[in-house]
Amino acid sequence: MSWSRPGRSALLGMIAAATGIERSDESTHRTLERELHVAIRTHSPGRPLNDYHTTQTPKARRKSKFKTRKNELEEPTLHTIISTREWRVDAYFSIAFWLRNQDSTDLNKIFDGLTHPNFVLYIGRKSAPPGLPLNPSIIKAHDFMEAFEHRVPNEVESEILELIAGKDTKNMGTTIAVDSDVEIPDARDSRIERRRDSIASRTRWQFTDRLERVIDLRQ
Repeated sequence: MSWSRPGRSALLGMIAAATGIERSDESTHRTLERELHVAIRTHSPGRPLNDYHTTQTPKARRKSKFKTRKNELEEPTLHTIISTREWRVDAYFSIAFWLRNQDSTDLNKIFDGLTHPNFVLYIGRKSAPPGLPLNPSIIKAHDFMEAFEHRVPNEVESEILELIAGKDTKNMGTTIAVDSDVEIPDARDSRIERRRDSIASRTRWQFTDRLERVIDLRQ
């Protein structure tokens, strides 16, 4: 994750993994994309960390393409190249999911999956699991702002949030980002940002642009 907050596609992918949805199940992934709203409250954006990768590649040859990774590694001469990725560490977020039109998606099933995931959950890479149990809860609220206010963190979360907020837990969180078609309560000021994280095809790793409304809680 190189953005200062997780993307919609990453969060829906985590729900899919938690509830046991295979990546090849395009229909169910499209259902999640269509039926779920997402709001992200940033308590701490964390800090960037450069991650260095080494990989072996064969010598480039004109008019020659390798069909699989196995074919590449069967070449007699391999070279090692270095690439970099940027991740965020020590980041902390609260995420709210709710149904757009009370359709077929079952929030109780999502709750059960996040509590006892079907597949291993990770953030960006398999070597980057969540630092804490997700501790999901189902909250009845008029809107996402009220849901964030009513959620009760457990003891470990409370300690972390106090460290982030400098003991002033009334002002926990810096921003809330939500789908642009969601009505903002209390007529709060917000800005619009464009992100390319709306799922077009999970199997082909294709994504499209969407608009996200960002509320600055410090104003």
